[in-house]
Amino acid sequence: MALPWIAGALFGLLVAAFVIVSLRDVAYRRSGLLPAAGQATTADVERLVRAGHRILAIRCYREIHHVGLATAKKAIDDLHI
Repeated sequence: MALPWIAGALFGLLVAAFVIVSLRDVAYRRSGLLPAAGQATTADVERLVRAGHRILAIRCYREIHHVGLATAKKAIDDLHI
């Protein structure tokens, strides 16, 4: 009997996490920290790395090059900025 309640709670947490991440992305894009979706450039990646926003730089790199997380992380780690 408890299984549907547990499944519902887990689904609710998943939806809440998705909403929070989406709202954070919108805030980052409005503030100019992240470029508009699909508009990221290598200069944006370098700017984010220099500013100390490594995770956002990885996200931009993935968006530009359509690579996986490990590949993007290694590329950002290999940048000598």
